[in-house]
Amino acid sequence: MKLELKHPYEAGLEHVLGAFFDESRIIEKNRKLGSRNVRVVELKRDDLSAKLVIEREMMTSAEVPGILASFHREWNQVRQEEHWFRKDDSEWHCEFRVRIENVPAKIQGIMKLQGSSENCTNHVSLNVRCDVPLLGKKVASFLAEDSRVKIEQEYEVLRQLL
Repeated sequence: MKLELKHPYEAGLEHVLGAFFDESRIIEKNRKLGSRNVRVVELKRDDLSAKLVIEREMMTSAEVPGILASFHREWNQVRQEEHWFRKDDSEWHCEFRVRIENVPAKIQGIMKLQGSSENCTNHVSLNVRCDVPLLGKKVASFLAEDSRVKIEQEYEVLRQLL
């Protein structure tokens, strides 16, 4: 299941990228989103690349359908890894993956942050896959919609924190 999102910012590329890698903003953003036990496991950035690993507990954005309840809990341990690379002065690329403990699905994608010193746009492409027989498409569909809602909420909170 694929998902494509576009997030424009009224702030320059370096400013937005700085917010993506500011530990206090990461903690505050997750607090505002309702996450708990947020841990920045790894945070490295230089002029050409960056790596961010966050672990946190999150709730789903909607009630879990009964057929999927055995995979999802009220609170789920989530690990997100992001690997960023500078393409040029106006563009950074990210490959990321999200792992939800005890959920047999793969969530991965790419981000492209493009812009100038005035404004920028983050293009997010997400792919959710679950290979569980008979239930895989339902699990992937639910996780894709849950991810879409959470990504949009995260975008709104980050815009407020800029």
